[in-house]
Parts: sequence; C-alpha cells; structure tokens
Amino acid sequence: MARRFRMRLRRPRFRGGTTPVATAPQSVRRLLLVAVASAAGVGLLYVVAVRSPLGQALEDLVLWGRPTGDAEAVELASRALATLNLAVAAGATAGLAGVALAVGRPFLAFGVVVAIAGANLTTQLLKEVVLDRPNLVGSGAYAYGNSFPSGHVTLAASLALAALLVAPRRLRSLVALGGAAYVGVVGISTLTAGWHRLADAVGAILVALAWSGLVAAVVVATRGSMPRHTWHAGSSRLATRILLVGALGLFGIAVGVLAYAWVTRAGAGTLADGLEAPLAYALAVAILAAGALLASASLLWALRGVNLEDRG
Repeated sequence: MARRFRMRLRRPRFRGGTTPVATAPQSVRRLLLVAVASAAGVGLLYVVAVRSPLGQALEDLVLWGRPTGDAEAVELASRALATLNLAVAAGATAGLAGVALAVGRPFLAFGVVVAIAGANLTTQLLKEVVLDRPNLVGSGAYAYGNSFPSGHVTLAASLALAALLVAPRRLRSLVALGGAAYVGVVGISTLTAGWHRLADAVGAILVALAWSGLVAAVVVATRGSMPRHTWHAGSSRLATRILLVGALGLFGIAVGVLAYAWVTRAGAGTLADGLEAPLAYALAVAILAAGALLASASLLWALRGVNLEDRG
C-alpha cells in the first residue's frame, strides 16, 4: 500500500522583530492625538493655574519656597538660563536641520525648523499678546504680570523634541532620556531663579510637544514608512513604558502632597509662612521632571517604529 502523507499546515507565528504592530497611518493618528492633547493641555493649564485664585496661590507658594538663601544654587540656575538665547536657538536649529539634510531627509529638515520656530513664536504670541494674568490673590501675590508660557523652557523643549525627530530610530530612547533631562534642568532653573512659575514651564513643554507632534504627523503622512524587517529598531517599548510610569508616578505623588500642603496651611498668615512653601517648591521640581519625562515618552510612543522619511 502506498503510504499516504499528510502535510500539516501551520499558522505563521507572530514575530515581533519582523512584523510591525502599527502602520504609518496609525502613527499619524498617534502623533495627532499627542498634538491635540498637548494644545488642549495648554488651555486647561492656563485656566486652572493662571485664571483661578487657588492656582495663583499655589504657584506663588512654590516661588516663596525656592532656595533664595542658597546663593550658589540661584547663581547656577541663572547661568544655565543665560546660555539660552537667540544665537543658541539659531545655531541648534541649523545643526539639527543640517543633520537631517546630511542623511538625505530634506523634508524632515524643513519640518524641524517649522516645529522649533512655531513653538517659540506661539509662546511669545501667547505671553505677550493673547494671554494675561489678573491678580486674584491681592497683596499676597509673589509678582505681577503674565509669564505664561516660559520662553526659555519652550526653546529647550522644542530643541530636545526636534532632536528626537532627527535621531536615528535605534537611538531614540537615549535621545528621549537626554532631552527630558535637559528640559527638566532648564525648567527647574526657571523656578529656582524666580524667572517663571510652575505652570509657565509646564505650559511651555506642552506648546513644544504640540508643535513637534503636528510636524511629525505631517512628515509621517507624506514621507513616512513602517519598515517590516527593521521596525523594532525604533519600537522603544521598554523605554517608553519606563518613562511613562516614572512620569505618572511623580505626577501623582507630587500633586497629592501639594494639595495636602495647601489644605494644612489654611489659616496661615502669608504664603511664605511655615514649611509648606519649601515643600511646594520641592514638589514643583518633581512635577517639572515628570512633565519633561512625559513629553519625551509621548513623542517616543507616537513614533514607535516609524521611519520619518523613506530611508531606513
């Protein structure tokens, strides 16, 4: 009898290294979500922190608690902020655009310039023309005049996020972490030097993130691809999760303790009384660090595995 052979059909197993978990259009939707959510966050933050008595009081509490007695810390913060100027902005923007051009990505180079310029022009327009800061806390106000959003933090965040767009996919995780650290240092320096309030710095990060997400969405929609065999080079799943968990954890703890500090100071004479002000400053530092981490993590998540221009 002839032997009968039966071929067993096997379903192909999913291989994360060769099969993308997202397509370029899905990446576009993610990037647009990041951009829209960031823009909405700017508006919400302005209403809560700048246009409400409680928000203004909490932000003043943070500034009252900064380490003014530590002359060295204030001097270091001022020096760090003094390095951010128009010449630095122009040179860094040209450098990032030049890197994109050097690897044959002219559309991305143009997008980087648009993202950086758009973020910084938006901040100046909002701060100088569109928005104001009414004094809702009376004589207890730390300072007068609008400072929302921060120009220095916008510049730092727009450069850091633009660097993430330009970076090779394999290096995105490292660039995201380094950029978050840089933005966090600049943001904390604005608080320490007394140049800006907490909402000013966080709002600036959101402005930069909105522009970076929007520009990246356009680049991906017109030039992007999801390479089948090398997508995992830029998936950054572990890095994204670590950044997100760390950021959300810092946010939750800081906001909770800050709210407790506000409740316990009810009936105090001035915002500078007691230990609540230094505590509020310390928590504001944590919030700023979390905001910088969250911005990098959000853009890293939206760019997961996608190639911004038709080259690997």
